[in-house]
Amino acid sequence: MKVGWYVHHHGAGHRTRATVVGRELMGRGADVTLLGSALEGDAARPGPVTSVRLAMDAPLPEPVSASSADVTVHGSMHWAPLWHSGFRERMTTIARWVQVEEPDVVVVDVSCEVAVMVRLLGIPVVVVAQPGERTDSAHAAAYDAATAVLAPWPAWATDDIWHTSRDSTWTSGPDQRVVAVGGIARQPTTGWTAATPTANRRGRGLVLAGSDGFDDPGLADLITAAVPDIDWTVVGGRAWVPDVQDHLASSDVVVTHAGQNAIADVAGWGLPAVVLPQSRPFEEQHHMGAVLARSGIAQVVQRDRVEGAPWGELVQRARNHGGQGWSTWGCDGAASRAASLVEVVAGG
Repeated sequence: MKVGWYVHHHGAGHRTRATVVGRELMGRGADVTLLGSALEGDAARPGPVTSVRLAMDAPLPEPVSASSADVTVHGSMHWAPLWHSGFRERMTTIARWVQVEEPDVVVVDVSCEVAVMVRLLGIPVVVVAQPGERTDSAHAAAYDAATAVLAPWPAWATDDIWHTSRDSTWTSGPDQRVVAVGGIARQPTTGWTAATPTANRRGRGLVLAGSDGFDDPGLADLITAAVPDIDWTVVGGRAWVPDVQDHLASSDVVVTHAGQNAIADVAGWGLPAVVLPQSRPFEEQHHMGAVLARSGIAQVVQRDRVEGAPWGELVQRARNHGGQGWSTWGCDGAASRAASLVEVVAGG
């Protein structure tokens, strides 16, 4: 079986998912090729693996403007600019690879334009779903092009975390295309529990600010200063590291942004957590935070509540809660279920 996997270059989460599921597919004998613009320097990438570097498709060349380049194709796409050599090279590289390699399936994580183009080339597509308000025309076109939509969260969260313009038959019934596999963590750990807080032991905390850092650059320092009885490690922004597993393994509590992979990693370790959704397109982290808050799995502080938040109290509540409920995020076996979905689509 030959699998292509398109990896979006913004953030680290798309590459992480490709790494985890790609490793599972390769263990089953699949030939996996990653296609993207930011694949270098990832020590956790499955190997041996083939990769195809794609040209960058932004920013627009001078003096072309977004309006003159019609980047959304009159609202039907997200980014398909006219007169952009990088965009043209990016798409033709993918098309040439499909023509030469003749893959059985291409996983798209994530680009509406790539999903539609690959389907038009006659290759079945698995689109990876993202949380948030995905009701626009471009997302609708990508989901229509998909043979299956891989949702990297548990099935019980789908209706609240992912809003689309498609009817309920997409998630249930005979026309079901959306398959929720659970959170795809780098190293889900079964049976691990956080240390019980005691009076004689200082806690160890981890702040995950994401590859771009928190929206407020000073937020991590504010939180760590407000809770001085915890020994904190801050990862994200300028302090970014590609693999946080060692930090997670030694932490008693985590303060994290609400990106899918950060949540999956925290869930995989079952760590007590305070979750801080950041501003992202389509309100994706807001939706993730809302689902976690309603489920009671984590302490969640939405953006409009950050100022003046009682950080010490929130961290203590999380530690007292002990990370209960993370098992319902479905990390155990998620990569295997995702790989099985890819195999089923590849097999027709």
